[in-house]
Amino acid sequence: MSKPVGGAVAPDSRAAVQCALNPRSVAVLGASDDLMKWGGSILALLRKFGFDGAIYPVNPRAESVQGLKAFATVQAIGQPVDVAVIALPQERTEAAFEDCAAAGVKVILMVTSQFAESGAEGAALQDKLLAIARRADMRIIGPNCMGYFHSHADMNLLNSQALMRNDRLIKGEVALISQSGALAGAMLARAYDLGVGFSICVSLGNQADLEVCDFLDYAIDDAHSKVIALYVEGVKNGARFIDLLRRARAASKAVLIVKAGRTALGQKAVQSHTASLAGEFRAFESQVRHAGAVLVDDFLELVAQAAAWTRLPAPSGPQVAVLSGSGGGGAVSSDLVGEAGLQAATLGAATVQKLLALMPESAAHLPFDLGAVPGLARATPEWMGQVLKTMLADPDVGAGLFLMTTMPGMAATAATVVDINRANPKPVAFVNAASSAGAEAGAKLKAEGLVNFANVKEALGYLRNRLTWENYESEAPAPDANAQAAIEKIVNEFKPGLVSEFDAKRLLAAAGIPVTRGELARSEDEAVQAAESIGYPVVMKLVSAQISHKSDVGGVVLNVTDADAVRSHFRALQEAVQKVPGATFDGCLMQQQARADVEVLIGTNWDAQFGAMLMIGIGGTLVELLKDTALLPASAGPRAIRRAIEALRLFPLLDGYRGKPRANLDALVGVAQRFGQLATQLGERLPECEANPVMVAGDSLVVADARAVWRA
Repeated sequence: MSKPVGGAVAPDSRAAVQCALNPRSVAVLGASDDLMKWGGSILALLRKFGFDGAIYPVNPRAESVQGLKAFATVQAIGQPVDVAVIALPQERTEAAFEDCAAAGVKVILMVTSQFAESGAEGAALQDKLLAIARRADMRIIGPNCMGYFHSHADMNLLNSQALMRNDRLIKGEVALISQSGALAGAMLARAYDLGVGFSICVSLGNQADLEVCDFLDYAIDDAHSKVIALYVEGVKNGARFIDLLRRARAASKAVLIVKAGRTALGQKAVQSHTASLAGEFRAFESQVRHAGAVLVDDFLELVAQAAAWTRLPAPSGPQVAVLSGSGGGGAVSSDLVGEAGLQAATLGAATVQKLLALMPESAAHLPFDLGAVPGLARATPEWMGQVLKTMLADPDVGAGLFLMTTMPGMAATAATVVDINRANPKPVAFVNAASSAGAEAGAKLKAEGLVNFANVKEALGYLRNRLTWENYESEAPAPDANAQAAIEKIVNEFKPGLVSEFDAKRLLAAAGIPVTRGELARSEDEAVQAAESIGYPVVMKLVSAQISHKSDVGGVVLNVTDADAVRSHFRALQEAVQKVPGATFDGCLMQQQARADVEVLIGTNWDAQFGAMLMIGIGGTLVELLKDTALLPASAGPRAIRRAIEALRLFPLLDGYRGKPRANLDALVGVAQRFGQLATQLGERLPECEANPVMVAGDSLVVADARAVWRA
């Protein structure tokens, strides 16, 4: 098997996915007349939707299955088999693989479970089956999966109750790729409720071989797939995954992702705050968003948003016009608009003037309460359509949200919203809050292909995510060649392990990052000489290869003003080392004392899956308590870094809070970008690097403390 290198796609993976989704022949091992068995239901569903390729039931104890001639083995078929479905007990799978290998099968769909997911014994058997497949140049989907389908090829190998209960395989424009088979079935059922189809629907289970990236690669190039929806638990190759997201973005295909395991922390590091705050999901989230993909919270919401992407126009701005059959509903929805990061729209004077021909002035405002309009019983769909058109035409309205409560004429109202969405360049997201009382309206929406959002938050999530996707801008800042050479010269002197503050600051200075002036003293006399050279007052800091957080052991002394104080504190720092068993005293860093209105943290760490990451936030000794940080790929450009800084909860501290001078944001962004370039250049050789605090006071910005970890 050729393997991905540097994010590239293995050629045989692409050919295997193409074969799996467009087979000319399928063999079902474990085929049965009993539809309660996997081999029976898979075979029945393959035939149900009109697959026109060859179908071969394999069952050594039957002459025919479901009216088709049965074969004792795959080899006995005597004809080429593109895909073999193995629906057999675990103990019979090894023999089945050998049979398929001998018959020249190209792809195996392995629905059987109890492999790597069940423990060491199952994992060993999974590896054994994979070895058989490698030897025969076969590829595997699964094991422990529910199967897949390709609607535009009328080919279904997905075992799902949603498919059993519906008469047709809806041909759609959303490619769904899921690591969970059960969730794939649930999402398919939601899609049927919305009247939406998938182009492909793939469940991958254990991903022993073919994985998310292989099918994502296919979907990006697939003309039938306009939007790609992913349910991901983990990715096997982070670099390839991000490269594919960028390629999808370049192809103008939205990728919407639900990621499971968002609260699990990745590798915990004790050396820096940056590494301990950059958990596994934070790194995933940062890289995915930076690549231009969209994160969605819930798997059912994923279906609704992906469907809306193919059916609704994009918002023109963040201002949402809330319209409802209820004043209370409009008020609650307006609150939720703000909480979603959007804006509740207001109508301009010109729009209000136009509305006066349709309603009293008291009703001509947002949120629009349909129930508050006098003479509502005489309102017609034409009148409603004119109201919606007039409001949406306001230049300060980017989108509409219609919350339908229990009200007269619900089906007609739904039809009007359908017409508006077809003719208007701005979307109106429709929410059915009437539950079963609004079933007729929901049926109208389904028949006409308009998404019926389950609740206001789901609708607003779509509007927010679509707007963010439409406004995405990529950046590729050029590195500083001179700084790169200076950096390599410095790190050539480093030894593996914790880098002293003195050397860490030398590294940052080489990268063009301002640091406080400092000298390393190994005796009292050297300390006094350094202090007088720097100029009082000075800061004195313990230097020890075994102590990272100096303040925890009293290893930082501020505002030292004379030689006697220098000598006294030098001796105290020597004694402080004894608080840490095995620590050695390597000297004292004498440093100029800097002033700050705000202390900021800037750091980088190396993520095993996604590479170099950049963190920026409010720093100081309370950084882990505040947790007010943003995480970005180290390759982030200035616009992304500035947006991240402005999104910090305590950003007002940098923006002139209570009369303080505003920080020079351009300078802060520039320093953060240089940190990112440093981390990108050194890669996994620099697993951690952190400046905390970075002293910010108006236009002044300087790194007062730094630490790093070096890996040869």
